[in-house]
Amino acid sequence: MAKFEIVENHPKWDQFVEKLECPSPFANSSFLKLVDTCYDGQSFTLSVVSSGNIFMGAALRKVGRHIRPAPPMTYMPLIYDKLSHRTLLDAQIALGEYLKKNFSVIHYISATSFFQDVRGFQREGFGMQVLYTALSDLKDFDIMKVEQKQRNIIYKAQRENIAVEETRDMEPLWDIYISTFDRKSIEPPYSKDFFMALPELGEKIRIYTAKKDDGRLVGFAAILLQGKCAYYYVSGNTHEGLSLGASPLLMFTILEKLKKEGYSYFDWCAINLPRLANFKLSFGSKAVPYFALYYEPKWLRMLKAR
Repeated sequence: MAKFEIVENHPKWDQFVEKLECPSPFANSSFLKLVDTCYDGQSFTLSVVSSGNIFMGAALRKVGRHIRPAPPMTYMPLIYDKLSHRTLLDAQIALGEYLKKNFSVIHYISATSFFQDVRGFQREGFGMQVLYTALSDLKDFDIMKVEQKQRNIIYKAQRENIAVEETRDMEPLWDIYISTFDRKSIEPPYSKDFFMALPELGEKIRIYTAKKDDGRLVGFAAILLQGKCAYYYVSGNTHEGLSLGASPLLMFTILEKLKKEGYSYFDWCAINLPRLANFKLSFGSKAVPYFALYYEPKWLRMLKAR
């Protein structure tokens, strides 16, 4: 087994993240710092290091001796450089051993869609849920990749003169966001403080609006950027926007823009709810598995089994 050192908050973490072709935006320090200003607990990173180089790592969040995500953290991601299958296995074992030694409960570390091998964590007794995201290959994306029904809605929205623009003003978007969840009778996942602070991510985030030709807002979407990949993060629509097809036009326009700018992939960030899956997969994306890893002590597993 290769010898690795586990380093918390390694000073070269961001350099490691930035050089990866398709890491996760949830792993960079600017995102973690933003979460810390709005939620209890403490974000941190663990780097798997050998000979001074980071080979693999995880962006996590601790509350006491528990590892668990804050509400806005869709993932607490594992990321890694190009490793042989044997080295990757050893790195996972080293990280798994460290986590079990220093924390009592771990819920949930998520391997990204590019991190498919989690055998090392399984060997260390971690449980695993298989979940799915949708991934669009932007290199050959065009309107013909979109399902016919969705294309018709996009054409309709174009005839209605829906315009797509960038913004940094979150105030008018908050009401749309809240109303979107009110219609579903569910609590919005993000607090207002966090939502309003999203522009602080700077170049790591883009916020797009859909507007009627008279300037009325009918929808919005915010995406996160990292490496050659972009990630769907938060969105909302008015009743009018839904009837006009603003959301399909908005997302199609965003995907076209990203392709022209040289981005390779668009991660729709989870399709585990059928309603959302149908929309995200209609843009020619493919369902891709990712893994939610967890660890619970034996006494907790026994208590749950009662």
